[in-house]
Amino acid sequence: MLHLLQSSPSIRRAGAALVLLSVRCGGGPAGDPSFGVSVSGGGGTATATGGVTTSGGTHATGSVTTGSVTTGPFPDVALPPFACEPVPAASPVLDAEFIFDPAEPHPGDTLTVIVRAGNGTGRTEAPPMTLEVTSAAGITPFEPQTIEGGTALYYYEVPNVPEGDLCLRTTIDGALEASAKITVTERPPGLPADAGVFKVISNHQWTCEEQPTNGNEVHVEVLDENGVGIPGAVVQIRPSDATDFPTIYNGDTEPIPATVVTGDDGKGTFFNYWPISDHGLLVLELRVAQAASDIATEITTGWWEDDLMGCSFCAPGSAKNVWGHWSHTVVFQKDPAATEVCRVPTDHAGMAACTVRHIHHHPDFEACWPAGLAP
Repeated sequence: MLHLLQSSPSIRRAGAALVLLSVRCGGGPAGDPSFGVSVSGGGGTATATGGVTTSGGTHATGSVTTGSVTTGPFPDVALPPFACEPVPAASPVLDAEFIFDPAEPHPGDTLTVIVRAGNGTGRTEAPPMTLEVTSAAGITPFEPQTIEGGTALYYYEVPNVPEGDLCLRTTIDGALEASAKITVTERPPGLPADAGVFKVISNHQWTCEEQPTNGNEVHVEVLDENGVGIPGAVVQIRPSDATDFPTIYNGDTEPIPATVVTGDDGKGTFFNYWPISDHGLLVLELRVAQAASDIATEITTGWWEDDLMGCSFCAPGSAKNVWGHWSHTVVFQKDPAATEVCRVPTDHAGMAACTVRHIHHHPDFEACWPAGLAP
């Protein structure tokens, strides 16, 4: 059964009825399969076998083959177009709100969907919740990669998003919890890549052994195509679109730098004092400025070592006090032959003793796009 949810363009809504498109394939005897489509909501339901009927009365005969279950062609079918219309959700359990990164996604991106409990439900009390994403191609369910925060923050990673509208809804025990909509737009032109691309050749989260007590260091290095450090290279530091700036921890006393400039050896250092905002772990994205460049992502502090983690990053009895203050090293090297730009996650080396938890990156998919197009 396929349900097409006409979903909401807003972040939080009050309850109302749903409009569902239900598709049924198969079910008939061999040689006489059935194919049925019914459209419910908005004043009526019509169902057909061996063809398609809508409440508007259009009908066409089609074909379905068993085994591989191939459908069509349906040259005269007039199904309702895919659309994301407002479908309010009362969010009875969490009073949930949606947060997106990137805020303006493009085809091929991994879309991070953060669902935040607006009623103070904590991480340890957060119930299992499934995200269903509907596009013109169908519906895909996602389970959270992790649940963070004091107030529960569910992190979902939706890879390789297609162009067009995405309808999102979450369910708890099969019941609608919240819904939202986001539109994926064509990727615009970016910086030219005639001279190549600065590729991320290392995005390393320091291990417990490498980590200084209360570290928070971010080391960058920019190399030319021969592996020689480039002095005066500018690396852009950009917080993710999910960041809630007024609630950044330490944000008033230690503003986030916009750039770091490499020294004579092609290296630079800055400090990451900002582990969290109300919209989740504060993720920094690094790229070489004014050049076609990969983006190093998943750079964050705030992976706390406490009972909620279910394990300790450092060995029992370790004298190290990491307490979420993780450090990172990011190395860019120019590749004159590169034709793609990618978002490259950290290696999670500091999580070797724990379950690796991904944020702002899908563990099985690396988002890339042609060089010369914008991030």
